[in-house]
Amino acid sequence: MKSEMIKFTCPMDCFDACGMIAAVQDGRVIKVEGDSAHPLTKGYVCEKGKKHLERIYHPERLKKPMKRVGDGWFEISWEEAIDEISDKLIEIKRNYGTTAVLHCSDAGYGGLSKSVDNMFFNYYGGVTVSRGSLCWSAGIQGQKYDFGDNRGHHPKDHLNAKTIIIWGRNPYNTNIHLMEYLAQAKKQGTHIILIDPIRTKTASVASEHVYIKPSTDGALALGMAHVIIDKGLVDQGYVDQHVKGYEAFKDYAADFTPERVEAITGIDQETIKRLAIAYATNKPSCIIVGYGLQRYINGGNNVRCIDALGAITGNIGIPGGGVNYANKSISRYIQGEVAKSENFIKNQRTYSKTKLGEFLETAQTPAIECVFVTKSNPLVQVPNIHRTIEAFKKVDFKVVIDMFMTDTAKLADIVLPCTSILEEEEIIYSSMFSPYVSYSSRAVEPPEGIMGEYEFFRRLAKKMEIKAYPDMDQAEFLKKAIQPLLDAYEITLDQIKDSYFAIPEREVPWQDGKFETPTGKFELYSEIAMKEGANPLPAYIPALAGDREFPLRLLTPHCKKSLHSQHFAFTSEVPVVYMNEKTFATHGLLKEGLIKIESKQGALIAKSEVDDSIGDEILMIYEGWWHKSGSVNILTEDIISDIGEQAAIYDCFCKISNHT
Repeated sequence: MKSEMIKFTCPMDCFDACGMIAAVQDGRVIKVEGDSAHPLTKGYVCEKGKKHLERIYHPERLKKPMKRVGDGWFEISWEEAIDEISDKLIEIKRNYGTTAVLHCSDAGYGGLSKSVDNMFFNYYGGVTVSRGSLCWSAGIQGQKYDFGDNRGHHPKDHLNAKTIIIWGRNPYNTNIHLMEYLAQAKKQGTHIILIDPIRTKTASVASEHVYIKPSTDGALALGMAHVIIDKGLVDQGYVDQHVKGYEAFKDYAADFTPERVEAITGIDQETIKRLAIAYATNKPSCIIVGYGLQRYINGGNNVRCIDALGAITGNIGIPGGGVNYANKSISRYIQGEVAKSENFIKNQRTYSKTKLGEFLETAQTPAIECVFVTKSNPLVQVPNIHRTIEAFKKVDFKVVIDMFMTDTAKLADIVLPCTSILEEEEIIYSSMFSPYVSYSSRAVEPPEGIMGEYEFFRRLAKKMEIKAYPDMDQAEFLKKAIQPLLDAYEITLDQIKDSYFAIPEREVPWQDGKFETPTGKFELYSEIAMKEGANPLPAYIPALAGDREFPLRLLTPHCKKSLHSQHFAFTSEVPVVYMNEKTFATHGLLKEGLIKIESKQGALIAKSEVDDSIGDEILMIYEGWWHKSGSVNILTEDIISDIGEQAAIYDCFCKISNHT
């Protein structure tokens, strides 16, 4: 029997938003593969994308609502679940107010239909929601101070660069379609520099790799700026016309001599000079910034210092240039019913996402009576999870929506199953790398007993008699969400369904020299930053360091095989900690057996692997491991970056010993 081929899009929190095809036979998906018609992803997808098929039919998938009774779980009907949740939310609103409900949501699923969670709680009257990010908010805020917005070049524009700096990013693991462009660029003669405290496999497409001490990226950028200014390599015409605050920045950078920066970063001064001269003279020059270098207490300023290099050399607004961190080209056109629902918020309270445990412990007037978790697994992903787990347990009523019984779901009172992307009609876009918006067709119906979030919240709103809540079908909801995009570019939804859409003439942002800052210029000196308590200039905030008891820095980057915790669901293996031979020998570890890693927050057991791609006195464990293996966030501290309320997860210091 011939298979029906259904086009869909990967919804994971990823740079690429891959176009995919599902082969369907007798109402069942038998294969998933890349869509060769996608202009960016071109038919090949990563290991994570291929696992959509495994996840949809996995025997551990949740298929009925579950209720905790004592220490056991029992199936209940959707009607019973909706009744109980409705009664509880009505009671909480009456007795404590709506902000006694904390909605914990993140980016575990990127489609627009599941944004109804936010819409529901807005119509409920507004609840307690998070500020900041575990992922990227320091850099986002830093670039908003500088540029006024977060825009990136179209990936194919990187082929116009003569110099590319990949700064703290590992697309080999997290952004495979960027690797293709980098390989093409290198083949045509582009000089590619990788700056990273780990020699990642991205080095395979780099011309050179430069080791840097963690958290010192801002100092290196300022040292490069010093050299560029000292040697008269500033694009003065661009600065005079388009940059605010150059003279103040010049004075500040004067102190960051190559000698001083060598002592801070561990990079010899001749290399610092060479990098600066190459970037300023072998133009156009492009910088591709990763999210790791902003996961420190100085993370936002690290990004601002790097942005400054683009501004003073005139590498902004030109083909082959840019400082590429995020690409929010589509998001400004997404509105519809979710945006409308914000008018129904009567009360809202916020907490720092990094400090979920502390907030649950200390919140008063009102205390938190309900936690409602969607699209996230916070009891694996937030820092200092021991504290968070204990606080979470004490909350009276907890609801989790997920495909699997995650570590967070295991501590809930009601767990609701949800649909896969293969079971939804959807609109998907990324705000990181891909400039395309995609329509994703439903490939198959969900198994009996599973209800999608769109229908669940619609029924819950009816049960609670929230009369303003929009009673429309999912297709209409999706069309309304992207109507501003359709209107702005005179396209139809059918055109998006038939192909993939990117906003025309947006391949090079800031080409007109007009920025979305108060002055309309690139702001090296930001009055907004100063008003918000940040340094108005890009500044180097000294990196934290370990002490005698906990001397080793732990880095916890993203794994090639999993998107955060999603794909660690089916493994019980012990985590692997990587370190170089020197670190291994210095700390007296044995080649055989397990090792114990301890921080001020907790301890976990891991296998060790010697890997000389890791810098000195650094431990590296991939994030996402579940509790059954040992979550890295047992070790991390809930501290926050300089700007953007970013979790400074990489400022974690440990000691290691042989496990007996």
